[in-house]
Amino acid sequence: MLLYTMIKKKINTKEKIKQCALKLFNEHDTSTITTNHIAKEAGISPGNLYYHFKNKEEIVLSLYKDLSEVYSSQKSFDILQISSNPIEQLHKNFDMIGILFYEYRFLLRDSIVLMASNKELKELFVKNQEKRIKQIQGTLEFLLKEEILISSVKENIEKRAKLNWFIASYWQTFTSTTGDVTKESIEEAKEVFFEFMIYPNLTSKGKRLLIKTRKQ
Repeated sequence: MLLYTMIKKKINTKEKIKQCALKLFNEHDTSTITTNHIAKEAGISPGNLYYHFKNKEEIVLSLYKDLSEVYSSQKSFDILQISSNPIEQLHKNFDMIGILFYEYRFLLRDSIVLMASNKELKELFVKNQEKRIKQIQGTLEFLLKEEILISSVKENIEKRAKLNWFIASYWQTFTSTTGDVTKESIEEAKEVFFEFMIYPNLTSKGKRLLIKTRKQ
């Protein structure tokens, strides 16, 4: 019983550290936040924090892994391919991802700087990025097969997939140069994606699905 209590306390403390770090990172420039700030926010000693995490970089990496795990668990690409209205599901997918991205918005805002100082984070980010681009390409190929997108989308489909990923993921890096990452800026990225990458490339079938989506 004592061992169970100790393990549970250890887990709770580790999660508390991450949640306090997430709050501080989101509210401030990540580079200005130290482990001492995080420990104070969590109401623990710096020594207790170091028992769970060696440094701030390890906390950032753990938070990124959490983001990636939740992203994958949504299975948004798989769900889209069994949807009766893929255009509607694509909207829902972006909304789900938008909520997640806002919760971890510091990673979008400071990704370039964070990767420059954290080799392991960069390696994992690049690996995940390659996976997401392939998933986006697979989605485009599915929409082509279902005759929802016009055939010309086949041209340079790999570059289209990369551009789609760029809009979804790096729009907030651009936004943060002149302001904060907000729910509105995340919604703006969604609007840009649909208005310039999807809507102009819809077939007659795709346009009918869009009309149904807008009536929901």
